[in-house]
Amino acid sequence: LNLTDTAFLARVGEVELGAMAVAGVAYFVLVMTGIALGTGAQILMARRAGEGNSAEIGRLFDHTLVLLSAIAIGMFLILKFASPPLLDAILKSDNVTNACNDYLGIRSYGIIFTLIAIAFRSFYIGISITRIITYSAFIMMIVNVILDYVLIFGHYGFPEMGIKGAALASVIAELTGAAYLIIYS
Repeated sequence: LNLTDTAFLARVGEVELGAMAVAGVAYFVLVMTGIALGTGAQILMARRAGEGNSAEIGRLFDHTLVLLSAIAIGMFLILKFASPPLLDAILKSDNVTNACNDYLGIRSYGIIFTLIAIAFRSFYIGISITRIITYSAFIMMIVNVILDYVLIFGHYGFPEMGIKGAALASVIAELTGAAYLIIYS
């Protein structure tokens, strides 16, 4: 999603592109914590699948989902409320700082859906049914590309939102991917 956002925002301006780079890294650092925990859970689920212990896989998934959901709320709060003063202190450009805050103010909601999706990703990799993850990623990519085009540049009657449109497109794509995984499951 960040790569797609970057490609579209490169056509908007240097400030937006720089802000996307900074905000994207901040977002990615927090998501990596969820990925690390999800990978550990995936290993445990795969072991239980190898043992044929389906009940334990379900218990591990439940715990992973609860843990990642709780962590997601904490990360949301960090992105939403702690990142603006931190970025103000670190960045020299007020324009880039404001654009980063605009982006993370919206994108912060997506971390909740991303970490929920990571729990499902761990489950499906652990039980060796990976095509579901591929479908989810494909759906997210399509939604993000379409919404980036529409929301960043203001096509088809939508307002031109710039970097805020990129953030909103990514959040909706993350929501769509998580919703697909939940509905499929």
